Amino acid sequence: MKNLLLASVTVGSLISLTGCSSSLKYHVDDAALDQVPAGERQSVFSAQSEVEMAKSEKRTALSQLDALDRDQDVAKNEKKQAELEVEKAATEQQSAVASHDENRDNAARHGKEVADLAVKVAEAKLDWLDQKRDWLKASGDAADAHQKAAEAKVEWEKAKVAQQKGIKPSGDFEVGNYESQWKDRNGDWESAKKDVQSQDQKTKDREQKWKDAAAQQAKLKGG
Repeated sequence: MKNLLLASVTVGSLISLTGCSSSLKYHVDDAALDQVPAGERQSVFSAQSEVEMAKSEKRTALSQLDALDRDQDVAKNEKKQAELEVEKAATEQQSAVASHDENRDNAARHGKEVADLAVKVAEAKLDWLDQKRDWLKASGDAADAHQKAAEAKVEWEKAKVAQQKGIKPSGDFEVGNYESQWKDRNGDWESAKKDVQSQDQKTKDREQKWKDAAAQQAKLKGG
């Protein structure tokens, strides 16, 4: 008896994970399956675990967006500092020209080139981070779509269990409706994933441009 009570509590806890599935058009009331042993509802519990996985994906995207805010603040300050260095280099270049010192003039010209390139590096970094924001937003949208698809899968799995056990949760109960509902939600998720892949590639391309500019700057400074 004690084991049965424990099993009931565990099953109830797992079922409660799908509370947000009420937004779906077709929904099987959890109470309709209370008479079905937990061991015969493993497909439902497996689908519910995917809902939690999708929620975790959303939290990860949000956490990365928070970190990105800080990275962008740092990058904006780096650009401001780079622009100040350009001003200093321009002033030094003017002084070098006025001094008629060829060595000083050459050094000043080189310093100005390095400073100008530093601004381009800072701008490339900001472009990369802006694109990274688009990618993370797309990832968050995909996580939302994943959660909705997983919730629809839970309802479909519950509907299949109900059908197998001869349970009719509602007067117009048709398993096909639940399957179609899942296919629609899953289709949305597939589209969202493609958008994430596209944004991810753009992000990688811009990151490479920033790295190339940074490498060019380092080489110029070394020269």
